[in-house]
Amino acid sequence: MVTILEMERIASWACRKYVRFLMLGALSSCAFLNLALHAGMGLTYYCSEECMTQVLNGPLHSMDKDIVNHIRDYWVDPPATKGTYKPTFNLENPPWATMGKWGEANKMLIDYFKGMKDGYGTFVEVGAQDGEFMSLTLYLELKKQFKGLLIEPNPIDYPKLRARGRSAYTINACAAPYAGHRRDVLWLRDTPDNLPPILHRIQEGSNRLLQFVSTEDQELGKNVDIQCFNLAAMVKAALGVSYVDVLTISTHGGELDILHNIPMSLKFRVLVLMVPLATSEEWEELAALGKRRGLTPVFDKNNIHILIPSNQVAIEKKG
Repeated sequence: MVTILEMERIASWACRKYVRFLMLGALSSCAFLNLALHAGMGLTYYCSEECMTQVLNGPLHSMDKDIVNHIRDYWVDPPATKGTYKPTFNLENPPWATMGKWGEANKMLIDYFKGMKDGYGTFVEVGAQDGEFMSLTLYLELKKQFKGLLIEPNPIDYPKLRARGRSAYTINACAAPYAGHRRDVLWLRDTPDNLPPILHRIQEGSNRLLQFVSTEDQELGKNVDIQCFNLAAMVKAALGVSYVDVLTISTHGGELDILHNIPMSLKFRVLVLMVPLATSEEWEELAALGKRRGLTPVFDKNNIHILIPSNQVAIEKKG
């Protein structure tokens, strides 16, 4: 005879085992199952894996508290101890500083925050790759002691990111370019081993959601199933805040969609998008999305776009 306590343990195990890998839905059903076991007093309740899949298959609001708690409990990995990561290069002039206008963008962020008191800033980096290559948050973390969150969906890059030893929270998921949360498919480009080191790292980091890959390019890589969460929910789960000083997004597709679907409850001071804007409509969309949040573009070079508070731009122009 299976006791109520044993059934509770089974239910709890089922939630832990399957909830991380299934499409997210009514997470409160796990709590409901335990409640039913208490209230039923002898009620026989059986739920197979198929049943659990159905339970976890409904849409949820982007900032649903159960989702935020679920991300915090099952997806957020803790920071490494400060001082673990020791770069072998100058943070103001890394080996990739001359690639495009990356060095100029990095310098602008350094100059912008140089007056901020150390230890008071926050950042979120979407598309963190291995946690080092072309990261615009390294200086802020190591020199200004910013608290941060690194988000990387690639299951191959993510262990490298964790091994890097950065003192930031990390999540192995994608920032959803749509409302809500769901399972999706990530395309990983095949990377030849004989490429020069810098080019090899560029190729490794060029993964993207399958919907942003042209049909003719799909055969040049492989697909993996991943989980996508709304960005604001991940920020709330990891950092417990609704305001960040720097948000950088580099996903090789869907950057504007991610930005569009971030609830207005999440505020950010500086926005950095690394995305090619191919049409006038895309430029107008970026400007409109920035204006909606009180931000104005001040840096648009080689697919890097930096937006800062519009009132600061006005002050600079007057000066």
